[in-house]
Amino acid sequence: MTVSALKSVFIGVGGSLILAAFCCTFIAVDRVLFILPVFIGFNGMVTGYRLVDMLRQRIANVPVFSFVLGVGGGAVTFVAVNFAGSFIRDAFSLSLYDLAIYMAVSGITSYLGAKLAVRYFSL
Repeated sequence: MTVSALKSVFIGVGGSLILAAFCCTFIAVDRVLFILPVFIGFNGMVTGYRLVDMLRQRIANVPVFSFVLGVGGGAVTFVAVNFAGSFIRDAFSLSLYDLAIYMAVSGITSYLGAKLAVRYFSL
């Protein structure tokens, strides 16, 4: 169960980072950081959906588990963006406000993605 959950989280984080890196090729980094919560939201939803898809009947409390994994995915994305941004600029750092936004957006959309999957699979 934990391997499937971790795969779901890292697929969501990887998707957010790939979309951000792609957009950095033709948009300024400041603008990409502004729209990054949209990418995190979409990939948070994918995380929740994939979690329910992989675990189906083995997951006990879908709303709580998907929300917690979404929050974790937002935190991991924050760390990865902060780490990658330090290579781009010398004085690059995201604030705790950004961390809160990333975690909230990812947690809520992960919950919504899991809810969509439960409804789709009639669980």
